[in-house]
Amino acid sequence: MTDPLGVRFRRHRLTAGLTLEALAHASGISDRTISNIERGISAAPQRRTLTALIDALGLPEHEQQAMLRLARAPRIAADGSLRSAMLAPALVTDFTGRPDVMRAVAEFLGRPATDLAAPILVICGPAGVGKTTLALEALSRHGYDTGKRAFVDLNGMHSLPLSPLDVLQSLIAQTSEIRDIATLDAAITEWRRITARERIAVVLDNAANEEQVRPVLAATNTVVVVTSRRSLAGLVNVHRVTLEPLDRAESVQLIGRIVPASQRTDADADALASACGDLPLALRIAANRVAAQPRSTVRDFLDTMTARRDPLRALVAGDLAVEPALTLSYGHTDAASQHLFRSLALIDGATFDADLAAAAASADVDETADVDETAERLDELTDLGLVEARGGNRYQLHDLVRLFAAALSRRDEPATARQRRALRHWVLATAQNAGLWFEPDREPDPAAPGRHFDSAEQARTWLRIEGPQWASAVTQAFALGEDRLVLDVAEALHWFSDTWPAWDLWRILFLTSADAAERSGTDRDVAVHRGYAAWLHLTQGEFDAALRDARRAVAAADRTDDDKERGWASFYLAWAHGRLLDHDAALREASRAMEHLTRAGDEEGTTQVLAMIANFLMHTGDLAGAARHYEDVLGLLERRSGSVPPNLVLVTGVNTRALLAKVLNRDGQPAYALETMPGVIEEATAAQFPDGLARAHLELAHALHLTGRSGDAGVHLEIADRTATEHRLLGVIPEIEKLRSGWSGSDVPGGPTPTGP
Repeated sequence: MTDPLGVRFRRHRLTAGLTLEALAHASGISDRTISNIERGISAAPQRRTLTALIDALGLPEHEQQAMLRLARAPRIAADGSLRSAMLAPALVTDFTGRPDVMRAVAEFLGRPATDLAAPILVICGPAGVGKTTLALEALSRHGYDTGKRAFVDLNGMHSLPLSPLDVLQSLIAQTSEIRDIATLDAAITEWRRITARERIAVVLDNAANEEQVRPVLAATNTVVVVTSRRSLAGLVNVHRVTLEPLDRAESVQLIGRIVPASQRTDADADALASACGDLPLALRIAANRVAAQPRSTVRDFLDTMTARRDPLRALVAGDLAVEPALTLSYGHTDAASQHLFRSLALIDGATFDADLAAAAASADVDETADVDETAERLDELTDLGLVEARGGNRYQLHDLVRLFAAALSRRDEPATARQRRALRHWVLATAQNAGLWFEPDREPDPAAPGRHFDSAEQARTWLRIEGPQWASAVTQAFALGEDRLVLDVAEALHWFSDTWPAWDLWRILFLTSADAAERSGTDRDVAVHRGYAAWLHLTQGEFDAALRDARRAVAAADRTDDDKERGWASFYLAWAHGRLLDHDAALREASRAMEHLTRAGDEEGTTQVLAMIANFLMHTGDLAGAARHYEDVLGLLERRSGSVPPNLVLVTGVNTRALLAKVLNRDGQPAYALETMPGVIEEATAAQFPDGLARAHLELAHALHLTGRSGDAGVHLEIADRTATEHRLLGVIPEIEKLRSGWSGSDVPGGPTPTGP
């Protein structure tokens, strides 16, 4: 297996007997940049940076080419579950000052947790003052870097900060194997269960409000450190620390730790600290800028800074000293990189990649900037400290720097408006291209604008990582009256939504599209998008709201005389009636849906209605009727296997076979489950489909028990229980308990004591 670029590079440096500082001096590249490469923070450094380092190391030709190939890594994360909000910044090696604050924080963190409260520290202060750095440093010094830790960026200064559910989902994902918990109550329960086993240190960075934090505090066996620009006064029983800029001696000391002695004098370091207002972010930007150019000095930097006549005034109220340092770094780039930097302020997500940055820098949705060149320029901006590398080829703007970029972009508002429109349209076109990978009767158009994908997995990864960006674009498009665009995006994503119904962003998309349809759409649009809104409410347990939207969908569909839309609207109405336990009304609407969809020739729709009717029949006790309907569904899937997307065949096929086994087991016919469930288990395991896997093990356990094989039945029941518990399958867990309640302890060797239903 090939070592990552950073590991390989560090090995060559150590073999050459060079320190970071020595290699920086020999190559002209800053030691911070070299450290970022070695730690994997800069996974794909710009070519000219890597070439300078390779030359300084004197590597042979074959090794030079090997390292250049490693640097050309794909610029999209392979794992769609990796949330950029979970990427903690690295500890700085030059943490300086704040002894009184660190002493007070250490004393507070040393307090033992009780059954009533855990240590909760809130670090507040202005942007760039070092809140996150201090939080991580404090936990490290107190020994929490050796235990389990979790970090979540709450995106408090962005247009879409994380919801309380998002925060808990991120923490749970970092401390367990559980994913996609659907409700806040379920997430709180799981978080308490996880923290009951072991103490966890949590950093909640960049909080927007108290609401984001409170659910995390439901667990007591934790240490929680919160950072925010706001004081979060609504949080009680916390220790609050308000950070100010460093004192002058600490600022000079920090500069001395970054800038080599040959490039500074004490007087010049003091003057630079004064010019930077003693703010850690500004100090680091200025000092690293000097250190990155071994032939320059702090005095050179100061002379250039003081020569500026037009410092920006809209950066941070009352703290204009930061602006010259940022403006100077900005001035050390060429026109194209300056344009890119200004454009980054248009991106709404907390992090971004080179593709999104290239789109932001373009004024036309059909002519985006070159992605490879953009990546090179992003690395250049990272070298200057204007952009932060977050790992996984993702980047981020510090809040303070984002304000600086936004102020610059406002100088040419007409051009910025064109870019903003082009970015919005590019993002929403890309969302459609990705969503169409999951549609049963549509395919992505290679000629369409936006980014295109080579596989469904790539499309899924982009949709998840860039969710805040496209959701914000949907909201902007609706506010600007671009209703048709909103409707098109929702229609392209509605089948993908079935693969991850617990996502909060579906509420933004489908409720917005329903409003867009009402405002300027046709009756057909209203029927479709009120149906999507009904689906949203059904997946969130909001059954009365689902019934209301489904009825509006039916009324609009009936005005169209379109059998397909009338059928789907009736499908959602039947589903809502069923969840409200009105099975007579549910069967009546399901029959109406089947009539319309059959007449429309919509085989996908009739398949879903057949499965729904089978569910209703099973719940009303008509097992024979339910079995016939499930068999019809399987027959339809077999006939249409070549024309239906694999994800739909998998989900519908696995679930239908498990449900048919359930019906036949109830009817005392275990042969079907014994024959088919082992294959279903293999299929669900290979596809990583936990719901189907748990159901298949459950029905196989039931069938084995019916045939007197209690020991084997207990094994499969435990696997079903473990899978359902691990993945919080709230629809399966009650069925497991119900089945277990009918078995005695002697029937299930090694199984838990039976409990009631």
